[in-house]
Amino acid sequence: MNQFKIIKKSNYWSTDQLCQEVEETLKQLEDAGYEIISVSMGVNLWWAPTAYITVKK
Repeated sequence: MNQFKIIKKSNYWSTDQLCQEVEETLKQLEDAGYEIISVSMGVNLWWAPTAYITVKK
């Protein structure tokens, strides 16, 4: 059975730092055996830059 998981990362101050955090998270997830389904960028309720990472184990 496939298990999907959505991981949310936000950074209120820097989109560059958010991108670096997402890249590090993606590497960690791949090393842990997750398949990356999608990564999307947007803003949250408080207009903070936010990344949503969908993975499958």
